[in-house]
Amino acid sequence: MSISFGGLSSGLDTNSIIDQLMALERRPQARLKLQERAVQARQDLLRDIGSRLRTLAGAAADLRSVSTWGDTQTVSSSDATRVDAKRVSGAAAGGYQVEVTQLARAEQRTYAYTASTSATQIDVNGVKIDIAAGATLQQVVDTVNARSDSPVYAAAVNGELVLSGRKTGAVNGFTASASTIVEDTAKAKLALDATYTVDGAAKTSASNVVSDGIVGLELTLKSLTSGAVTINVGAPGPDTERVKRELQEFLDAYNSTVEFVRSKLREKPVANATTDANAAKGAVYGDSMLNGLLSQLRVSFSEAVGGNPSDLDELSEIGISTGATTGSGTVSSDALAGKLSLDATKLADALARDPASVRRLLAGDATTDGFAARFKALVDPVATGGGLIDGRVSGAGSELRRVRDSMTRMDLRLELREQALRAQFTAMEKALAQSQSQGAWLAGQLSALSG
Repeated sequence: MSISFGGLSSGLDTNSIIDQLMALERRPQARLKLQERAVQARQDLLRDIGSRLRTLAGAAADLRSVSTWGDTQTVSSSDATRVDAKRVSGAAAGGYQVEVTQLARAEQRTYAYTASTSATQIDVNGVKIDIAAGATLQQVVDTVNARSDSPVYAAAVNGELVLSGRKTGAVNGFTASASTIVEDTAKAKLALDATYTVDGAAKTSASNVVSDGIVGLELTLKSLTSGAVTINVGAPGPDTERVKRELQEFLDAYNSTVEFVRSKLREKPVANATTDANAAKGAVYGDSMLNGLLSQLRVSFSEAVGGNPSDLDELSEIGISTGATTGSGTVSSDALAGKLSLDATKLADALARDPASVRRLLAGDATTDGFAARFKALVDPVATGGGLIDGRVSGAGSELRRVRDSMTRMDLRLELREQALRAQFTAMEKALAQSQSQGAWLAGQLSALSG
């Protein structure tokens, strides 16, 4: 281990001198660190842009999704407290008049119960339920209800056993027999079918939830009607709200991505940066690839789609634009920035007028590439795995490795240089110390001779 004399002989602050010399030697290393920060910033930014573009491509793909364009129908009831309805499949559009004259109900029978000293069975429509010897009424109730295959529920009411069918409708009536029960027939309530009419045609149902009253609808009969309840079924077509939501989400993703990329394209690099923050600026300033992509994307919004009528072959005709002018007649800042907006009313009108053409415009069909497919085809080569962005991220990674390798080699050279400087100054101090010692000895000898 080398020993530093720290200027004991020379009177110099050798440690400070060495530190200052090494600071000069480390200047190229500081530049390498700033270069490393700049390359890292470019790599991180490219990854971020790639992620945003992939999200944007996904939003474009959602515009083509079958679920976005699946046919829906509006179904409403003029009195949902009496007859409610919901769509279960395609139904013919129009109004249906429904009247309910009887609701379906389950059968109910009441029995006197006497406990038996021996085990017995209750037979309900052929389902035999074992009852333990000496079972109380409540134990009988619990035993019946515990059987998942029992056609009835049981309850204890005023000391009697009450059995109620688990299903409504005359077809689900039941009888029960056992040596321990005697029916009170006066309290019997027989199962009933629901009776109702649809546009005057009489119908019956064992359930109050009816699936064959109106094809494509499920009716729920809730109470008797004093007059007809009108069930209105709209024409089949895409869900306007869902199309609007998916389109707005796409436009939001587009605006956010374009605004972010443009801000980075305008951010200038700082000349002779001395801080990490400044070194990170301007990572993609004026980038030709990204500028070219933004231009292509913007043009795609104005391209016509073939196969559509002339009033529905461009996105502006369904409400997509860079926005209206302000009250003074000047163009808004968002419009100047290329941000897109959606006129929901115009979109809804177009969907109501010609949903097939709107779908072809946005999603395409078997013979036509709609806007979404064209847009995604522009983004995918840049943003997908192995695309242009990934290639540039990989290139930045290679550059980072080279810079870091240079820094490692420089660290080694600086360490050796510092060791050499300390060795030189130590040698100097030793030589001075030895010279001073010899001078003192000679002075002593001369003094002795003169004495």
